[in-house]
Amino acid sequence: MVAPAFDAYGYSVFASGASTDRFVVLNDAPLGEGDGADLLETTPVARGLADLIVASRAAAPFALAVDAAWGMGKSSLMRKLESTLAAEPAVSVVWFNAWTSGQASALEGLIKSVLLRFDRNLVRRAVRSIQRRTHLLGVLRAAALVSGSVFGLGRLVDEIWRALSVDARSRNQMKGVLRDLFAAWLAKGERAGDRRLLVVFVDDLDRCAAERIVEVCEAIKLYLDVPGVVFVLACDQAVLWKAVQGSAPEGEPAGAVEYLEKIIQINYRIPPPSAASALRLVDGYLELSRTAGLFDDSMKSVIIERSGRNPRRIKRLINSFVLEYHLNRSWDELGVANLVRVVLLQHFYPTFYSILVSPREADPIRDFLRYQEFRAKVRHGETEDRHDWRELFADKRLRPPDAAQASLTESLAELERELPAQFPLLAADRDFVALLESLDGPANSDQFRRLLRKPLTGGPALPLPDPADVALFAQPRQPLTATGRDVDLAGVRVLWIDDNPVSNRRVIERLSNSGAIVTTATDRTAAVAALREGEPDVILSDFTRDGYPFTGVDDVAYFREHDLYHGPVVFCSGQRLPQLLRRVEELDAIGPTNDENEIVRWVARIAAEKAAARTRD
Repeated sequence: MVAPAFDAYGYSVFASGASTDRFVVLNDAPLGEGDGADLLETTPVARGLADLIVASRAAAPFALAVDAAWGMGKSSLMRKLESTLAAEPAVSVVWFNAWTSGQASALEGLIKSVLLRFDRNLVRRAVRSIQRRTHLLGVLRAAALVSGSVFGLGRLVDEIWRALSVDARSRNQMKGVLRDLFAAWLAKGERAGDRRLLVVFVDDLDRCAAERIVEVCEAIKLYLDVPGVVFVLACDQAVLWKAVQGSAPEGEPAGAVEYLEKIIQINYRIPPPSAASALRLVDGYLELSRTAGLFDDSMKSVIIERSGRNPRRIKRLINSFVLEYHLNRSWDELGVANLVRVVLLQHFYPTFYSILVSPREADPIRDFLRYQEFRAKVRHGETEDRHDWRELFADKRLRPPDAAQASLTESLAELERELPAQFPLLAADRDFVALLESLDGPANSDQFRRLLRKPLTGGPALPLPDPADVALFAQPRQPLTATGRDVDLAGVRVLWIDDNPVSNRRVIERLSNSGAIVTTATDRTAAVAALREGEPDVILSDFTRDGYPFTGVDDVAYFREHDLYHGPVVFCSGQRLPQLLRRVEELDAIGPTNDENEIVRWVARIAAEKAAARTRD
């Protein structure tokens, strides 16, 4: 273990030879800014997109979307693409952040950003174009503007906006003014032997309210859809679809989506980093935060897989450790490597972490490791008698098993009823088991176990759902009434896949109160682990996960292609996009529906059909 040390200000540091290094937090700036690091390996993609845009300049106007979920590196790729295009001859770039552009309307902010990119002479031509529209003369102080000596370019642009936005009639003429301005700009380039191109980058559009998203789309299509302009939008397409659907007339979501497809002609979706790329990314972050020596390969594996390979989530985990390291003095006794492991538990296994710090549980780590070992022996048919198993059964006030295989299997089921409901799925998670086994300290030290269970001072801003968050409810069974009959779901096994299981809590409770055994999974990895534990009678699934609207149907297709599950599936969602409905039909699935009663009725019907089939057999 590296020896602890403290600087003159009382901050903890690690002594490494004669030098000391203080751990540092990572900021949220796009990668590649400042130190030029390209941990997300955006350079080749940016080069390819830049070549495409430059080669297609004659086709402008058009819009390209850089599509990815929250935290997956959209802004980093955009910044790299911006610098690549800025080095191209006759290409100008404009950056507009739709989320942080102030309180002004998005339409105003975007158009002003474009106008400010032109030189004063061209803007003065725009003023003369406005002067020719005589109804604007009373609004625009034309003489002062044309003189060019009264106002700077910013004030000049402000006055033009005030003239063009004063009323509906003025707005109708705005596109003509902008078209004239761009035509003059392009002609000036042609005289100089250059074919000009203006690339407008719109960042963080998916962070905006729906009204602002629609306003930016309006600006692109109605006012800036002119030759010589290419838009590059950083956005999560699923968020944009939802925003545009909300603005559509009731009952016409498909038309709204078609409208969005008219705005965006090219869509590049950033893929998740490969395993090798994700490892390089984690290693790079650890080097930047000066924590590289504290994370072994198994820890890195947990970070990569449980973060969904999401760069922003990885940064937040490392920052949580750095915060805890600086503020929590118990690490000196616990050991910094153990502190790292506990932070990993807090971020990626929050349900188990809550059990760990709960005073109601005697020793959940020891209980789990004993259970996991006993479970593995039973599953592999090994019947040797072990003292640790007997201690675990005695702690839970259960009769210890004998060496017979049938007795061991029955004892395992009995033991699982006395342990936290998450344990069976966690036991199937190799990363989790390795993480617990790697906790390094005196095995019988009460002090060590007490420190492990001390709540951390910090935590993830948005804790990820626990992949083994199994929803088993112990309330007395209360049959529900659906379609005029009592619903009896005794023993029906339901796997519900949703990245936000809390939102389904009420329906899960209804199913459980009727006797169903409901297991929840937050992603494909957890779902596959659950399917390998035993095939459910029905899968319930959402559509959208990590911001991508087709994840739910993609996962079901994966299960069937790999012979993991061929049973009934109900999609629980209010989305009814034509593309989704086609995929649901192709998969021979049910839904979509977000009606709680309908979900319960479908599960009851599937259970009844299964019971009837067993009777016939």
